[in-house]
Amino acid sequence: MKIEKAYDLPFPLTTVFTAWVSSDTVIPPATRMDILPEVDGHYRLIMETPEFTGRNEGVFSLVETESRLVYSCEWNGDGEVSTIDVRFEATGTGTHIELIHTGFNKEESVTNHDSGWDSYIDGFTVFLAGC
Repeated sequence: MKIEKAYDLPFPLTTVFTAWVSSDTVIPPATRMDILPEVDGHYRLIMETPEFTGRNEGVFSLVETESRLVYSCEWNGDGEVSTIDVRFEATGTGTHIELIHTGFNKEESVTNHDSGWDSYIDGFTVFLAGC
């Protein structure tokens, strides 16, 4: 099972890519990020709220600056390890992002991540507008 998404953001490629791999880019409901964007480097998203505590962790297997990222994703050590493949391309009006998220074992995960990506990009866009 997989998710395929495409987004067009009105921000320069360098801005979008740099923010995507920055530990300073915290999009609610995340409360903390820890990212080391290099091959075998880590990706950690932490959510700590009164209702929910969660941790999404992964490892980068490909990092092509301002072009492509591939990294794993696992929520709370649940054993469902998926793969996120993100491609970035400059356009005349900003940046085009193509995202493929594969490796799901459960339909519920696909549904949650599908809406989660749209929500993330909405928050990411607001974050970038404030930079």
